[in-house]
Amino acid sequence: MTGKTHRVGGMLCVLGGFTYLESKGLLLRNVNPLLQLTVMYPFALYGSIVSDLDHNANSIPSKDIVSVAINRVLHLTSGLNESTGGRNKVFGLLDAKHRSWQTHSDLFLVALMYALYQMVMETKLATVESVIWSLVGMGFILGVISHLVLDMITPEGIWSFILVGISKVTGKKLIPKKLRLVPDSKFFSTGGPWESLVRNILWICCVVLFIRLIYLMTPYRITFN
Repeated sequence: MTGKTHRVGGMLCVLGGFTYLESKGLLLRNVNPLLQLTVMYPFALYGSIVSDLDHNANSIPSKDIVSVAINRVLHLTSGLNESTGGRNKVFGLLDAKHRSWQTHSDLFLVALMYALYQMVMETKLATVESVIWSLVGMGFILGVISHLVLDMITPEGIWSFILVGISKVTGKKLIPKKLRLVPDSKFFSTGGPWESLVRNILWICCVVLFIRLIYLMTPYRITFN
């Protein structure tokens, strides 16, 4: 999926996640719900494109200083890998290419969720810090989830360390190493008619959830007896 589709996916994921938490009474207590969404929203948008920072420097979706720094870290071994002609397996493994295991895998998602858990646990005595970190982390992870799910509905899919582990243990090469939910067809490729359809559906869902949000936040509602 392209960056514009991932951003819409991030919007939908944070609005949907917020709606679910609100409906189940799982939002943070004593904190204005709209304020919670305000904190989560921008981090969800960033999380929705952060996985694509494994592109080359000229193609990354955001060129702010943090994004550039992340991109450079992901490509620390690129020069070394090229200098050895790709013969060094360690340099090759660490050198991030687009849809790399570093940013497009189930391992990446689990690592982020563990980091969020640690941040919340370490700041649990500082109420304000705990609340802020929780909201930031929830928004960011919702964005990452949207990115990975959208890439799973393309033929390239995302890496799965679980499937790779199973194939290594069983020795069965027929087991796929990537998670994907669509056939390997040109129709489902990035930038094609499938992506346009998905993006339009995402936009419609975003509009519906946004209208619902406005309704919930309206202090005076018209009621009919």
